[in-house]
Amino acid sequence: MSPSPTGRLRIISWVITFLLPLAAWSAARYSLPFFLPGVGVFFIAAACISAVIAGLPAALVGALLNTAALNAFAYLYQPEASASSNELWSALLIAVALVIGLARQKWSTAEVVAGRLSSDLARLRDELESQRSDLKRFHDLSVRLSSNLELQRLLNDVLTSVAALQKTDLAMLLLLPERSSKTLEVATFAGFTAEQIKLFGELPASFFSADRRVLIEDIEKAGTYFPFVDAANQVGFRSIFSMPIVNARGDALGVVVTFFRKPHAPSDRQSRLVELYARQAANALDNARLYHDSLQTLAAEQQRTAVLRSLAEASVKINSVLALDSLLQIITDQARNIIGARQALTTLLPKGAWNQSITCVSVAEGQTALEFAKESSEMFMLACNLNKPVRLHAGSRANVWGPVRRATDATRYGWLAAPLLTRDGRNLGLIQLSQKLIGEFSPDDEAMLVQLTHMASVAIDNVRLYREAQEQIAETRRAHEMLERGKESMQLAQQYVGIGIWEWDLQTGELAWSDEIRRLHGIEVEKFDGRYESWMESIVAEDRQQVHESITEALASKGEYEVQYRAIFADKSLHWLEARGRTIVIGDVPMRMLGVAMDVTARKAAEQTLRHSEKIAATGRLAASIAHEINNPLASVMNALYILRTNSKMPESALVYVKTAEEELARVVHITKQTLGFYREISSPVMSSVPQLFEEVLAAYDGRIEQSRITVRKDFSDVGPLAAFPSELRQVFSNLVLNAIEAISAPGNIFIRVKQAHDRQGRAGIRVTVADDGCGIPAGNMSRLFEPFFSTKDSKGTGLGLWVSQGIVQKHQGKLRLRSRNDETRHGTCCTVFLPFATSEAGIDDEPLPIMEQPPGDELTNSAAESSDDRSAA
Repeated sequence: MSPSPTGRLRIISWVITFLLPLAAWSAARYSLPFFLPGVGVFFIAAACISAVIAGLPAALVGALLNTAALNAFAYLYQPEASASSNELWSALLIAVALVIGLARQKWSTAEVVAGRLSSDLARLRDELESQRSDLKRFHDLSVRLSSNLELQRLLNDVLTSVAALQKTDLAMLLLLPERSSKTLEVATFAGFTAEQIKLFGELPASFFSADRRVLIEDIEKAGTYFPFVDAANQVGFRSIFSMPIVNARGDALGVVVTFFRKPHAPSDRQSRLVELYARQAANALDNARLYHDSLQTLAAEQQRTAVLRSLAEASVKINSVLALDSLLQIITDQARNIIGARQALTTLLPKGAWNQSITCVSVAEGQTALEFAKESSEMFMLACNLNKPVRLHAGSRANVWGPVRRATDATRYGWLAAPLLTRDGRNLGLIQLSQKLIGEFSPDDEAMLVQLTHMASVAIDNVRLYREAQEQIAETRRAHEMLERGKESMQLAQQYVGIGIWEWDLQTGELAWSDEIRRLHGIEVEKFDGRYESWMESIVAEDRQQVHESITEALASKGEYEVQYRAIFADKSLHWLEARGRTIVIGDVPMRMLGVAMDVTARKAAEQTLRHSEKIAATGRLAASIAHEINNPLASVMNALYILRTNSKMPESALVYVKTAEEELARVVHITKQTLGFYREISSPVMSSVPQLFEEVLAAYDGRIEQSRITVRKDFSDVGPLAAFPSELRQVFSNLVLNAIEAISAPGNIFIRVKQAHDRQGRAGIRVTVADDGCGIPAGNMSRLFEPFFSTKDSKGTGLGLWVSQGIVQKHQGKLRLRSRNDETRHGTCCTVFLPFATSEAGIDDEPLPIMEQPPGDELTNSAAESSDDRSAA
């Protein structure tokens, strides 16, 4: 029985983990003679590869195996190495392997957490949006109900809002004709015809309870009692839900019933909202009925008509205000105007706190303010705690209020007070009236004030709900803004880091890309259709099979995948991309793939250039080694030729050949010394001759200069010696001369000037100018000339010459400047190097350095570029 793909991957990863120490052993054994940094690097690399491939368990095993192999190798092949060195290598190996293994494990965990957070944020956003919509509908309904006193229109608004909330097209609003009625009457309906309403017949109050909710999730469910089966079959509904309409006094007014064509159970949030709608409807019904009752009385009593109209206007004003301070002032003014009192005082007690009361006063025009009982007085507290209106006549003391009544102006001339009670019985405060302008406070005045307090309580509750809704909306807006800022930050981070995010829905095949990943593939946003096949078409044909196999393997193993591939842009440029992803599995079924892609073109180019540079450096070291090895045999041959030439017995004809051999051998010795001079290293600067260094560089390029038919024009002044690393300056001059040679494609000229000068800081030194009349450099490339690995020579250049030269000049505290033109009439390039005589790194201010005829050196660093006024160099 063959193992599963996951099992095979585990077996392969463990086999690799056990084989890597052997590979590291072989590499260390092979590179031991010439790899100076330490063979421990190979074992650390092997442990790291194990950690990256298989995670923390393989990291532990790989660390132990490679540590053992490292110590065994040191024991066998490096007996001279100290024990502490081996221990440090072992500790470093174990630490690096464990850190990489742990990092890979945390990376996988972080991706899972990120996916969950994204889903939670989306769900939270939908819930907040739904709550905001519900609150807005509730507020709109409250405003409509508060501003509308027409009973039928009010009932229609309530029924329409409840049906819309529960997303159904069938609904009824049933009212009790009398409090003791046994049947309900259909006040309004939605979605039914008049004939269908008749199918219900009498609607018993015992079934549609006015005291509790009624929910039948499925009428056709066995054992379910429903007296209107015929109506259900003909209309086509399967479920009902009813909510009683009860006013603030606890009186049942009716029932709002919703019908559903399929089995249905409303959520808790829907039930609470329907209950709020029903309470609001009860208030509205009370207001409407009171209004209609008042209209009947107004026919006979003109004054009562005016009062009731004032109540209606007060209701509109009160319910149309959303600011608490303005609302309290309107309530106070309306109470005084409607009742016809000299003065009114409204006291609001936030959360029942007596010491944090809010008061508003309204005084009739032309009247002076009276003193009311303070909030801490017994009279005020008793009036609030009774939760019912209190009425006192002017000068009356023979009642239960006598012991607590004080001789205040407000109570002396008559006093009427009513608490602000909410629908659930909470006491919000107290409205007090003093001294009625005409007559005494009557029971009708008391009833009107109670009605006004009901409206005020509802309005205050509405303001509170509105404030909460506004806060929730503001919180939702802040959350949305934070989400948008998070998206913008992520997009900005992706753009600057060069990483794009993608998601592939395995069920629909839709591929979602971020804008940055489209840019990485060279695809315009509007031209990408989000299909897997379109993505594959953007990949180089040779790499598509590899990418497809990597993804297929990740899907089969329900794990991760990592692959590098190439993409071709519209301008035919080739870009390397690296993609990593993982499979999201739900119920053992792959549902999605998430991943990232990044541009690794620069890294690939850097790796290629570094390999090429290493080959060049190895070739140079090999040339220096060969020159050193043949130096001694050349000396012996020179001595032998000298003996032959000075031998008196040597015939004249043979002496001619001996002299020719000596001349050619001297030339070989000169080339050998030049080679050694280029690659010999020293640790401190020596006094060097800049013209002499240039002569040596030009001598090395004599053959190429002559072959390219280039004329070198030299202008060397007597500049004196300079404290420097001669091999490094020789490398700088060699790079400048070689660039000039390669810039000339036809017979041309190279101008070289060496003279003493001063820079802009007033430092004395030597200015070296190398100019050519070649093709020049385009202006668009000038800003990147000193970047590493940037070259204008295509495959001929490494992109390191000017970067290394800049570093060497900066090391000598000098400056390097480059100017170029590529016009048809005037073209060429001019490089200027300024090297100061005195440097802080030389450390030789007190005694001069010896001048070396064959200066050594080779070291690379970098520099900044700017020079002064050598505009006539060429």
